[in-house]
Amino acid sequence: MTLTWQTDGQTWFLLPPQPRAVIHFLGGAFVGSAPQFFYSRLLEELARMGMAVVATPYTTDIDHAQLAFKAAQSLHRSLQSKGLMGLPLFGLGHSLGGKLQILSCLALPSLGSQRRGNIFLAYSNAGLERALPVLQALAQAWPQQQLSTLWRMWMGSSSPPVNLWLEFEPSPAETNRLIEEQYPVRNNLLVEFQQDDIDDIPLLYQQLRRKYGGYTEWQRLEGDHLTPLGFSYPFRVGGEFSPIDAFAQFFYQNLLAPNQRMIRSIQAWLAAQLA
Repeated sequence: MTLTWQTDGQTWFLLPPQPRAVIHFLGGAFVGSAPQFFYSRLLEELARMGMAVVATPYTTDIDHAQLAFKAAQSLHRSLQSKGLMGLPLFGLGHSLGGKLQILSCLALPSLGSQRRGNIFLAYSNAGLERALPVLQALAQAWPQQQLSTLWRMWMGSSSPPVNLWLEFEPSPAETNRLIEEQYPVRNNLLVEFQQDDIDDIPLLYQQLRRKYGGYTEWQRLEGDHLTPLGFSYPFRVGGEFSPIDAFAQFFYQNLLAPNQRMIRSIQAWLAAQLA
């Protein structure tokens, strides 16, 4: 099944003919501004299994509460405008996008409490100083000229500084308190990657296990913090398919093997939730 990305100028959609459920996606810092590109492989595979994908872009900022509120509002508008209200709703977030998914559940509680489950890929709740390695890793996928502009706009410098008087809103400690006291989603899939030493999956797992017991699943897969990133490459077929194309496809598929295993794990978990 071939699906085409659609946009209303704010949000990106993949809409199968008869969707089984809705996936609301929020990407990581910087790369979350273009989810239809940086996460196309993951999101297109989910759409092929019958998931309506609602991918909300955002511009990285230190006010995470405001980003989450805007994402929740955008999701609500999208569900209404696309006729998706009433379908099972899942959240999916990578790195900072996972934190924003949590906060968006609290920003509009009536919508957050309706979620069937949330999926966290390399979840990050780092403070500003500790987040710099995460941001620098994600920034590898961003054009350097635009990245410098973003840093100047966001932090007041042409390079990533450590301004100790700045902190994300809410802070890591405040976010942890909100999770323990208000987070409403019982079913959660946490995906950690073996070569990732900058995520916060173990702590989130402990928090959710204390809150909801055995409803939280923790998977540790091959890969690193950037494994969720991946784009679809349109290989040629038929008579135009050359030996060079065959080698390129082999290299591409092996390079993205951890990404594909991650996708299969997510699909299996979603299928179980919808069974």
